[in-house]
Amino acid sequence: MFVLIILMVPFEILMLPLYSQMNDMGLSDSYVGIVLPFMANASTIFFFRQFLSGIPKDIIEAGRIDGATEYGIFGRLIFPLMKPALAAMAILNGMNYWNNFLWPLLVLRTPSKYTLPIGLNTLLTPYGNNYDLLIVGSCFSIIPIFLLYVCFQKYFMEGMVAGAVKG
Repeated sequence: MFVLIILMVPFEILMLPLYSQMNDMGLSDSYVGIVLPFMANASTIFFFRQFLSGIPKDIIEAGRIDGATEYGIFGRLIFPLMKPALAAMAILNGMNYWNNFLWPLLVLRTPSKYTLPIGLNTLLTPYGNNYDLLIVGSCFSIIPIFLLYVCFQKYFMEGMVAGAVKG
């Protein structure tokens, strides 16, 4: 219930307290200050909770009957079943964080530390736009997300068709 309440709060409301906290911790103008507030995303927690609640209890009970510890049950039985969910969340969160514009714009002050979306935005000026570099930079910004999808495509597709065949 607490995670669902957190999901209802928009980021714009949390932005000022998070920025103040990053300044107090001395993490402004650093990459750690960009990543740290989003290490535990509420939607990811809710997604994994829902995924794990769909796993049959018989698998866990079978592991206990075989004498496995709780960590052994998770590592040998549950974690392999979670690969499609992990792949889906890696792709979705990777894409969201790679394309994040507002939070890095607030935290970073040094132009040499700007992320790619902020750097591409600096090419748009009132005095003239550098569309050549903007198009090339946009094409290059797609490469990490594409590679992330290619790496996890097998598991992602496996999760899409997991319940399609009965037998």
